[in-house]
Amino acid sequence: MAKPKVLVAISNEAEVESLVSLACHLAQGMAADVVALHVVAVPLVTPLEATEETIDHAGKEVLAQAERAAQSFSRPFSTQLLRAREVAEAIVGVAKEQRVDLLVIGHHKPHPHAVSESLLGGIPRYVAHHAPCRVIVQIPAPEHR
Repeated sequence: MAKPKVLVAISNEAEVESLVSLACHLAQGMAADVVALHVVAVPLVTPLEATEETIDHAGKEVLAQAERAAQSFSRPFSTQLLRAREVAEAIVGVAKEQRVDLLVIGHHKPHPHAVSESLLGGIPRYVAHHAPCRVIVQIPAPEHR
């Protein structure tokens, strides 16, 4: 039987610490490996195989930050950078290919209304409906003014 795997999909630097921490804590309870994934959304006018380093630069920075955040946990941790036209489909595809047991993803909109309303669109909704595994969507707390 294969070792359990937790996939954490990270879209930007602001959510790295909280998502990696959540994924690593959950992975400890499952005795699982953790894979951090960043998908670079490539516009239709740009070839997916373009060699421009600028396309991947921000994603590489996000994954480097994820590696640093994971160092305090005693879990096997790896990263993957992927280019795709559709981010949500790419995340689900990686989850299927790697036979992931749990997928952790963030939602950047902090509670504009009820939690159910904040999940009615976008990447987290697609992933939650199409992933081949359990999905945990982390929604940040609202900012207090």
